[in-house]
Formats: sequence, structure tokens, C-alpha cells
Amino acid sequence: MRSLITSVQPSVLLLASCALALSRAAAGAETPLTLEEAINQARQATPEVAASQAMLEAAQVVAPSAGRLPDPELMTGVDNLPIDTADRFSFTRDFMTMRNIGVMQTFPNRTKRRLQGEQAQRTIDIALAELRKTQFDAGHAAAQAWIARAVAEGSLARLRELSPDTELQATSARAALASGRASAADALAAQSLVAALDEQILMLEQDAEMKRAELARWIGAAADRPLAAIPTDRPLEHSAEALVEGVPQHAPLAPLVARIAAAQTEVELARAERRPDWSTELTYSKRGSEFSDMVSLEFRVGLPIFPGKRQNPVIAEKRAAVRAQEAGRDAEIRMHTAEVRSAAAEWRRGRERLLNYANDLLPLAHDRSRAAVASYGAGRGELRSTVDALSEEIETQLAYVELQGAVARAWVFLHLLHDSGTEQ
Repeated sequence: MRSLITSVQPSVLLLASCALALSRAAAGAETPLTLEEAINQARQATPEVAASQAMLEAAQVVAPSAGRLPDPELMTGVDNLPIDTADRFSFTRDFMTMRNIGVMQTFPNRTKRRLQGEQAQRTIDIALAELRKTQFDAGHAAAQAWIARAVAEGSLARLRELSPDTELQATSARAALASGRASAADALAAQSLVAALDEQILMLEQDAEMKRAELARWIGAAADRPLAAIPTDRPLEHSAEALVEGVPQHAPLAPLVARIAAAQTEVELARAERRPDWSTELTYSKRGSEFSDMVSLEFRVGLPIFPGKRQNPVIAEKRAAVRAQEAGRDAEIRMHTAEVRSAAAEWRRGRERLLNYANDLLPLAHDRSRAAVASYGAGRGELRSTVDALSEEIETQLAYVELQGAVARAWVFLHLLHDSGTEQ
């Protein structure tokens, strides 16, 4: 029995080791979450997008009923019922008494019915524009959260790489203070650098967790995946000039444009009220057995003969509403055009600055701090110069990651404005 247990134990340990290795491999094989993937998930799966899609569906479902004739009306009643004499309340003894049943149909003027159909289409256009804007907003918000988290995690990684150097300098400063090579002010400066770096690391850890939670608000559990590198080399589908020319068609402005078209249709509908509607009524009248039954056919025509006090004020109000919306659209176009140009400049110049950081600023800051550390270690440099060099490298590294985030934000904004960056 003992030998059986002894022979089984290695197999069990081997299986456990294999399972652990496989779980670690699976965890390591989890694909990083790219910026584009986060944008696409947010545009497709957020509750806001689902609500906009439902509103579009509602507008499409109800549209076929617009412009149709109103439902016919069933009519029934009694005419000329006696209320005194011997024939009172009799339905059959007086020749004038009739029991009526009939149907009435109203016929709005043809222009009004056509415009009602157009108005339903305008409602669909507004719902579609709202869906486009909602998808844009969701994708943009998810991208902002992704980039903010990526910047926090990238900055955190760079600070952690520099942390050992600052710890070493603080230790050296304490030793130099004890030996009389450094002043208390220099030693405190080195220790303050360590404390400040630790605080920055804690702050970035907190910020990364907060941005992960914000990203989860848009894409759910996928926010727990590791992030891919910040994209700073993505090309634009169109030039900035082409994007500026197409500003009125961009998703953020689409609802404004659609609502102006709907308001213009409202003006035409108000004008159509100056044209008369008409209706017809067919009635069958039943009398007593001694009298013949009768059929009546009537036509009614509306008489809009006071347009100055009825229809014209409504038309003026609708026109004023159109002008107000057009002014609001023009203001939004100006503001949005400025945003496009600003983002294009930030994307273009930011990429140039990133090259300057990668080729000059980062290597120089790194070499300077390494030279200062080496010089101080050899007893030829000053502790203050070493602390200043390390501080400058920290600031340069953080500024580089922030610039990466700014370039990515500008690209996302311009990318989503292009047709291929917005779901239709």
C-alpha cells in the first residue's frame, strides 16, 4: 500500500505542475486590449447605443402610418323624436322620426398628407442621427478612458524603473552626510526626491484603477485585460482639410442638421393648414313601417378664411424656430471646426515632438542622470546635481507619456469623425 501511494504521488505532483503551468500560460496569452477594440466594443454594446437603436426602430415602425387617411367614424342616432302628444317617444308613428346609422370619412388635403409622410421620415432621420452621435460619444468616451489608463500605467512603469536610482542616491546621501561629504540640505533633497517619487507612484496606481473602472463602464469585463501600447503612428483616413469641409456631416452635428430639416417640414405643414380639408358622410335612416326609409349623403369642407389670425401666426412661429436652430447649427459648426483644426495640429505637431523626445530629449535626460550618478559615485560630482538630473529625467519621462496620450486623443477624435470611424 505504501509503495502504491509513493508511486501515485509523483504523478499527482506532475499533473498539478502541468495544470499550474497551463493556467499561467493562459493568463500570459491573454491578448492585450487595443484602443480600436475598446472603441468598437463601446459603439456596439453600451446601454446608450441600445436605447438609441430602440428609438430608431420605433420611428421606423410607426412611419408607414403617417400620411394615411384618418379612421372612418361610425355614427348612430335618432332624428325628430316626438316628446309630447300621443306620439311622444315613439320611433315609428311620426313620419319625421328616423333612426340613423352611417359612416363618416375625413379627407385631409393631399399636401398635408404628403408632408405628414415626410415628417415621419424626418423623425427617422433624427433617430438615425442620434444613433450616430451616441455611437460617436460612446466610442470617444471609451477611448478617453483607455488612453487615460494607458498613460497612467505607462507613467507608472517608467517611474518604477527610475525608483532604484533614487533610492540609491538617498542611501548615498545619508552615507555622505555621515562622512561629512554632503550637507544636510543635500541629503534631505535626495530623500525628498524619493518621497515625491513614491507619492507619484501611489497616485498613478490610484489613477490607473480609477480609469480601469471608467473603461469598464463602457466595455464591461474586457477592461480587466492588459492594454496594448499607446498608438501614436496611426494614419488619418482623410486630411484635416477634408474633415473641415465635411463638418456639417460629422456625427456630433448630425442631430442638429436632422432637426432643422424636420423644423422646415413643420413650416410646410403649417402652410398646408391654409388649404381646406373635407369630409363626407353617408347615413341610412330607418322610419316606421308606413313610411319609406331614406339615405343621406353629405360633404363638408373646411373654410380657413381667417389665416391672418389662425394659420399665419403658426407659420411665423415655425419659421422663427427654424432660424433659431440654424443659428445654433452655425455656432456649433464654428466651434466644431475649431476643434477639428486644433486636433489636427495637435496630432501633426505632437508626432513631430514625439520624435524629438525619442531622438534627443529622452536619451539626453537619461545620459545626464547616469553621468551625474557615476560622477558622484566616483567622488567628483555634487549630490545636488545628481538629484536635479534624476528629477529632470523623471519629468521628461512623464512628459513623453503624456504627449503620447495627447497624440492618441487627437487621432481618436479625427478618426471617429471620418465615415469609416462611425457605425452607420
